[in-house]
Amino acid sequence: MSADNKQTMPVKSANPKPKWLAITLFVLSLLYLIPEIVFNAKLVEVAGGAGIDEQTLHLVELFGRSISGIGVTLLLADLLLKGRFVSTVPRAIFSFIAVALLVWPSVFFGQKLLVDKLLVEPSSSLQRQEAFFASILRSGLALNAVKIKGLPYDADHATSATEMTFLAMMGGLVYANNEFIQHVEDKKRQILNRYIENKANSQFDDYFNKYKKMRDEVAGSYQQYQQGVKKYNSNIQAISGRANQAWEDVETQIMQGWKDYQNAEKAYLARAEARAQTVAPKIYKHFEDRNRCIDRYANKKNKAERLNRCITDEEKQYAKTLKQAGLPFVEMDYWLEQEVRRTKGETSLGETAMTLGLSAILAGLEIVSGDAGEKDIRNVYTNEVAFYTPRILLLWKDKFEKETGYPMGLDSIRTFRLHPVTSQKVRQRVAKEGISLDKSWRVTQISVFKSAVKKEARRRINAEWKREIAKRGLSLQPNLSWKAFQQHPQIQQRILQAMGERNYVKPMMADWNNKQFYNKVMKVNIQREAEYWLSYIESARAQFEDGAPLAENGKSALRSIIVPPISMSLSLLLVLLTVLKLPFKFWALIDYDKDFSQQQAAWEKYLSPVLSVLLIVTLFVVPLVVGSSKFTEAKSTTSYFLDKFDETVSPAGSLVMKWVLHTQPMVQPIGAKLDDNMQITALFKRVLEQPIGRMDSFVMAKLNTQKAGASEEMQAGFDEQQQAIAKSGQLLELPFVVKTNAPGAQIRVMNIKPKYREGIKLPSGNYNVEVSAPGFKTKRVWVAHNQKTQTHQINISKS
Repeated sequence: MSADNKQTMPVKSANPKPKWLAITLFVLSLLYLIPEIVFNAKLVEVAGGAGIDEQTLHLVELFGRSISGIGVTLLLADLLLKGRFVSTVPRAIFSFIAVALLVWPSVFFGQKLLVDKLLVEPSSSLQRQEAFFASILRSGLALNAVKIKGLPYDADHATSATEMTFLAMMGGLVYANNEFIQHVEDKKRQILNRYIENKANSQFDDYFNKYKKMRDEVAGSYQQYQQGVKKYNSNIQAISGRANQAWEDVETQIMQGWKDYQNAEKAYLARAEARAQTVAPKIYKHFEDRNRCIDRYANKKNKAERLNRCITDEEKQYAKTLKQAGLPFVEMDYWLEQEVRRTKGETSLGETAMTLGLSAILAGLEIVSGDAGEKDIRNVYTNEVAFYTPRILLLWKDKFEKETGYPMGLDSIRTFRLHPVTSQKVRQRVAKEGISLDKSWRVTQISVFKSAVKKEARRRINAEWKREIAKRGLSLQPNLSWKAFQQHPQIQQRILQAMGERNYVKPMMADWNNKQFYNKVMKVNIQREAEYWLSYIESARAQFEDGAPLAENGKSALRSIIVPPISMSLSLLLVLLTVLKLPFKFWALIDYDKDFSQQQAAWEKYLSPVLSVLLIVTLFVVPLVVGSSKFTEAKSTTSYFLDKFDETVSPAGSLVMKWVLHTQPMVQPIGAKLDDNMQITALFKRVLEQPIGRMDSFVMAKLNTQKAGASEEMQAGFDEQQQAIAKSGQLLELPFVVKTNAPGAQIRVMNIKPKYREGIKLPSGNYNVEVSAPGFKTKRVWVAHNQKTQTHQINISKS
């Protein structure tokens, strides 16, 4: 082969992974650097702030652990993915996914598990107790509530990177210095009081603004309430007018009823006259035909049957006539008219003259015989319509009364008003409007009617009031004064919800000025919080032991002291190493495909490792030698803390802390600026915090068996205390009672200072109880004390 051909052949690369994968990993590392810097800045901001917000700290913790998992995944992928693992693109992608699925969860859960297993869970009750005080002292420094001589911390510049970096480290420095904690032992109350008072004063504007917002809301609610009251009172005042109007409506109804009654009578009279015109001649004819039957057969022998049949046939025709006319059946004699011919014992001059005196003689005889005064009456029939009309009306009286409710013939409106049916109809009509009248009520009882109307009106007005006030979630009585409105339990409950129980006093009024608010609320709460936290810190050390009520609180305090400095230091180291390493990796990518194995001298092979070592050394040495911080100067009190840390913990640890104090303030502003512009933590909070948080809680409960293995009773006590502290800032104390089968037994609770007495109030949690009695074996057991179990039965056996 010619030399020319050799020069044109491609040089075989000595790199164990394809260039596309190396470029991909480089780009991913570059992208990873951004959230890592943001996490570092956010951690300094939270851990070095005036107060560690549990929710924000949890967000930053999840964010940091997620980013750490990505960083380690990229690092191991860069180291492991080579050779046959990346021989093809699908195999490379599959291998990268496999590494990520294995490494990311291990790092995400492992780092928290290691901290809990190695540092938090094995901690002693003293360490947990002192960790909490260290966190209080750190917060006191942040709020300028506590001042340490020679400490150059400037609370006026608490948001600067330098001050926040120091505060993030301060808790650990104080915690590691037992001499300092013992030195301030007798000043705990003073430190706490000043800390809480200064904290409250520094947050007064926030509290008072919150109070003013609540005050405006209550005042607005009262204005709405007053509008409802105005409408309510207006309706109440109109009740008498409503009652009068209702009675006027009744009078109108009665008048209309009377007119309807009169019209009904006229209608029936017209119908009767029309019917009379129809039936009068027919009935007259039936009488004529019946008389002919009588004339024809009455005086003839053997004609009685013919007479009866003739009369029967005629009566059938008569009944048919009535039916056709729509009249009820009555005997034919109903239509006869009685006619008086003369009165016995009486006569007139004309009649005497005409009868030539016979009528006078007859009258005399009738007087003598005692028949005088009797009337000679005969029944006659007629075809006059005027005769039939009233008799037809009489036949329709029941029908009329059924239709109208009234009998025929009421002669005046007064009679109509007083009729029971009128009262009944009024009761029925007003009953539809909800007005209840007794069955014995009559139209004359006007005052009773108006009282019933007023009663129903009040009921409706009150019901409307309740509906309207219920729309606002309230059940207040009307016409409360401004003071009574504020003091109402429901309004106080709303104020409590708005202010929170720790910023609430009972009763809290909504018209206080800032001075009243400070005296009535802030001072009370300062005293309450001081007493609570002092009792918290000074609780018997056993209360911080595993299983005791303050164990989890002490662990949280310890975690807040030691985790942020460690995480901040590691994050800072990763950021700087990545920043310094990326240029070398980029330079290596330029000549990635070239094979320098035959051209390099022996010393060149060691150049890259030596440069890496020098880079790391420089990264540590330069900030310590060249860098400076007011907190590491010899005259600074911080220098004293660092020296003590050197003695009690580790010289290397002290150097790391100095390195962080020098280096971190230069890096933090960069990450903060990136987060402000890119909103990375806000995006994580909005999209990933909840799902990752739920996964973390579930998996850690499975992995951290020491914590998850607590009994349900023990966990119930923890939960009760956490809820009580979160709600009121105070421990929940419950009566503690021990019952035993041994007479005269001595009972001791080993993990509390006070001597046991029946019913002693103790915080919910777990207590070590010893029961002894003469002739019995001494027994010592742990009992879970909570709201469900306050009486504990411990039986001992005879020796």
